[in-house]
Amino acid sequence: QRRVRKQWYQRRVRDKSVTFDPFWDLSLPLPRSKGSCPNLQSCFSEFTQEEILDGEEKPTCENCKKRQKCTKQFSIERFPPILVLHLKRFSEVRYRTKLSTKVDFPVDSLDLSDFASGTELDAPRYDLVGVSNHSGNTFSGHYIAYCRTTGRWHRFSDSSVSSLSRSDIVSPEAYVLFYERKS
Repeated sequence: QRRVRKQWYQRRVRDKSVTFDPFWDLSLPLPRSKGSCPNLQSCFSEFTQEEILDGEEKPTCENCKKRQKCTKQFSIERFPPILVLHLKRFSEVRYRTKLSTKVDFPVDSLDLSDFASGTELDAPRYDLVGVSNHSGNTFSGHYIAYCRTTGRWHRFSDSSVSSLSRSDIVSPEAYVLFYERKS
């Protein structure tokens, strides 16, 4: 079963807690770097980066029963045969906007070994098999699917299907990525 490892650490009481949560997909934040085209590895780095929980986010300590400042960090405990990655393209800052940042992602050999929690025996590698693209804005839009079938890429849009060049797969409209684990 696919699992995310969530590690909590409270420095004050030197308490460390590890929980495991199943997942169907991973929602990856888009890095906030200006000017350059982020890649999927940088989205994973942002997702697995240690986060300080303070203020309203502070959890309740199981030992002292008080809300304590702590850190939280994710890693992948078990990788699935089909990996679904959701790129967080919609922002809640002041008003809902769509982020049209182009994210560079590999079509072949996505290597996620840097984000594994260490229990995986084989380095998880994936090949892209599909992309759900969203064109439009937060209030209306259209979805188009790119799928690899028998080694060739196709574009599916409502009632039409057409061949797709491999160079057209990575676009600023990519919203959900579907990867198949290499055997």
